[in-house]
Amino acid sequence: MYMSTDTLALIGSGLGGLLTLGIAMFAGFAWVIRRIDTVEQKLGARIDRVEQNQAEFRTSVEHELTEVKVAIARIEGPRPRLILER
Repeated sequence: MYMSTDTLALIGSGLGGLLTLGIAMFAGFAWVIRRIDTVEQKLGARIDRVEQNQAEFRTSVEHELTEVKVAIARIEGPRPRLILER
């Protein structure tokens, strides 16, 4: 079968263009996925740090609140009894 040089050049150029486009798309998607993973790791670390700070804050507030309750109870004194002793 006879093909002219122009036809072979056209087929070769088309295949080369498709191959280049495919490689470029693959590299672009790989870059995007790698970038998203990096951002997700950084964001996850920040979220973990915030949750840790919230837990520390919560425990310190609960401790302080308990101390305030005890102090108020000491200021108020013991509760009056309903039945008085004779």
